[in-house]
Amino acid sequence: MEKIYLFGGLGVDKPVFEYIHFKNFDKKVINWIEPEKDESLEGYCKRLLPQIESENPVLAGVSFGGIVAQKISELIKVKQVFLISSVRSYREIPWFIRIAGTLRLNKIVPLGALRKMNRLIRWFFMTKDPKYKQLIQNIIKDTSPTYMKWAVNTLLAWRGDYKTENIIQIHGDMDRTFPIRNIRKPDYIINGAGHFMVVQNAEEIGGIIDSRAFKGK
Repeated sequence: MEKIYLFGGLGVDKPVFEYIHFKNFDKKVINWIEPEKDESLEGYCKRLLPQIESENPVLAGVSFGGIVAQKISELIKVKQVFLISSVRSYREIPWFIRIAGTLRLNKIVPLGALRKMNRLIRWFFMTKDPKYKQLIQNIIKDTSPTYMKWAVNTLLAWRGDYKTENIIQIHGDMDRTFPIRNIRKPDYIINGAGHFMVVQNAEEIGGIIDSRAFKGK
């Protein structure tokens, strides 16, 4: 069976993909690796390539993982890229995140402080379920500080703008991290879904990807 290569969000790989299943694909979760000092997004993605064993693969990325998947598509030929709760252009990133990058606030605010802001993080992920709250807390706790710092810096500096037809964007209309009003032309909108929809709306997302695989726009 064809493999689909899955890229998680900031420091997240396997946990969020335990909930999503496909009829037409075998899942292969890409494991994040520790970034090298001052490593570019392209350089980092090149070091992920050995984990992709298929020719002309299908990729799916959640949040920051969608940005990584799109960069991978510049380095190798791919069939499709599915974006889940992600952006295809830096113009879709909300103004307050772009301003933070311009002002380099990520250099000022200690990462340790960000990791302790559990209530704010849960608000962005829009979840009240104790099971999902615990999953988010575990993800934050287990994420490498080195990776998190690199990923935040990379996101704030990213200026990608992808318009290729093999990118399919799936977004929730209640996403607080990347609000739907900023998403120019999403292919699918999931009603009532927030930024954590890869877990909370896993069945619907899996069905969309199964139905759209290899069919183009």
